[in-house]
Amino acid sequence: MSPVEDGSAYAVVDGLFRRESAHLVAALTRLLGPSHLALAEDVVHDALIGAMQAWRFGLPDDPKAWILRVAKNRAIDCLRRERRLEALDDTHLAGRSLEGAVELALSSEADAANQLAMMFAICDDALSPETHVTLILRFLCGLSPSEIARAFLVDVGTIDRRLHRGRTRLEQLGALHDASADEVRARQPSVEQALYLLFNEGYLGSDPENPLQPAMCADALRLVEVLLASNPLEHARVNALAALFCFDAARLPGRLDDTGVLTPLAEQDRAKWSRVLVDRGIVHLGESASGDLLTRWHLEAGIAFEHTRAQSFEETNWGKIVDYYDALLALTPGPVVALNRALALAELRGVDAGRAALALLDGHPKLTTYSFYWAALADLARRGGLLAEAKNMYARASALAKSRAERVSYERRILRLGE
Repeated sequence: MSPVEDGSAYAVVDGLFRRESAHLVAALTRLLGPSHLALAEDVVHDALIGAMQAWRFGLPDDPKAWILRVAKNRAIDCLRRERRLEALDDTHLAGRSLEGAVELALSSEADAANQLAMMFAICDDALSPETHVTLILRFLCGLSPSEIARAFLVDVGTIDRRLHRGRTRLEQLGALHDASADEVRARQPSVEQALYLLFNEGYLGSDPENPLQPAMCADALRLVEVLLASNPLEHARVNALAALFCFDAARLPGRLDDTGVLTPLAEQDRAKWSRVLVDRGIVHLGESASGDLLTRWHLEAGIAFEHTRAQSFEETNWGKIVDYYDALLALTPGPVVALNRALALAELRGVDAGRAALALLDGHPKLTTYSFYWAALADLARRGGLLAEAKNMYARASALAKSRAERVSYERRILRLGE
């Protein structure tokens, strides 16, 4: 083991928990069945607590392998101790020993297959699409109820109720089976939406110290590209989602300055953006153009592409972006889409047009605690010369900010107004 400073073991375990706990729960739940979801969660939790205790005196050379080994041993011990071998029927064991079945379920080769198979399997027809997405984000992506609530712009109580309904239904099912081709196609939108929200949490999430989680974005992109290997899916829409992830992930290196503060798009150093990811996104975007299908992913990918192709903020094709937002608003109306359209409209037709569009959103319940709404109002007020109003709006945004990186960005803008 390598020596560690105080607190670093916690940081490593916390990072591993974010990346690995959902994978492990997915694998064990697929092996044991959904009626034993609580057991799967307990096994993974025990393994992570064991890591926290053991690593106080030094980190192993391969922390992930250590966690996998402990999780495997805990799973076998729990199953034996609690006499739950009946949960592993002949289909699951496939002639293997208990140890062999658990080891295979937790193998890296089965990782993506486990996650995706479980995502489609838990989207039961008796549950709403919102509950499908909530279950996927909680149990197969590892997001907390509070993170999911912020992704949906709802209160945590709503998420808790969805999780309770979902758990109850999964326990009633007892066993999950791989979805049929028809079920895969019907459940595809729920899986896509979950991966979209997972990516967004990585792109700008709710962690107060680390609002950007590139590994989470990479995980979402990995899973959406694995989806493309599934024949029953509508590949055009999956390619559009992959293109969106690539274009947005390409901009991650420019989103924070050297002090870890969020940098507005207009001020970002575009030389830091990943050309490799942009090119990868262009390939997916081209593949998404097959047929006549037009989804929200196509429109959002088109918006992201226009941002990444522009050599500067001023050279952005705002007319095309506004057209995309108009189509997106017609297809999937919502306050956040309308907010982003208003900002694009301000670039195309002037500040007054943007402010008029934002005024239509005044009092919307999903925006009252959304910091970016108040920041948008502040930005346009500043550009319109209404400095006192801008300061007040920036202060509201700062109070609602989810992270230091965001809060300090607003505070700096307030200071600039006083110069």
